[in-house]
Amino acid sequence: MNIANELWRSSAYRPLYTWLIISGLVLFGFFLLWRYQFIDQIIEADLTRLSLIIGVVFLAACGYLGVSAYRLSQMNFRFLHRVQNGNSDTTGKAEPDAVDEYLDLMLEPKSENAPHDESMHTWLAEQVHKGHRLGWFISDSLIRLGLVGTVIGFIIMLGSVYDLEGDDVSVLQDLMSSMGGGMQVALYTTLTGISLSLILGIYCKYLDSGADELVSRVIQHTARSRQEGGKFGKSVSEAS
Repeated sequence: MNIANELWRSSAYRPLYTWLIISGLVLFGFFLLWRYQFIDQIIEADLTRLSLIIGVVFLAACGYLGVSAYRLSQMNFRFLHRVQNGNSDTTGKAEPDAVDEYLDLMLEPKSENAPHDESMHTWLAEQVHKGHRLGWFISDSLIRLGLVGTVIGFIIMLGSVYDLEGDDVSVLQDLMSSMGGGMQVALYTTLTGISLSLILGIYCKYLDSGADELVSRVIQHTARSRQEGGKFGKSVSEAS
């Protein structure tokens, strides 16, 4: 395979490569946190185990976004392959994706009942973004889970104040210990939720950028093909 084909394939799988790079940095960060026992400290201090739940949801979301990145890369690959072959689908895939359906509809010769451009553009963007849209919801949910831990931590703190009996030094020491435990729950869950939500936001932002770029390329290619081959009648290869 020559250099041009290598560059072409690399550009098609850029969303997947970006996901792998970010995941590598995330794994390295988790290794450092584990190496310096910060993760163990959070698990031991968080009595609600919400931080652990947030971490598990985060890892599951990373896997889901990895599948979404691969799906987006495959759509990129199939689109570029069709461009190189004059709009003809030669990949041999049984089920066409959203880009294939869009190109088939927009470039098919029709004189009546032609698809409306704006509605088709909206449909294409919806289908391309659909694969990773759940990631934004999970990212917001992690913040909300962290806030739930914050509320629980403050409830623990207030509960220790209401249960206070006596006024000697030992009672005050127990009170401070209980309040400190509640504060740790509040702060650690909030820190975990916000931090992991931020990382998921970075994943989703890059996937959104890749999806927007793909939609823009497909629409521009369709417009050029229709201009060169007639409004709906011919593909680029047929027109030439």
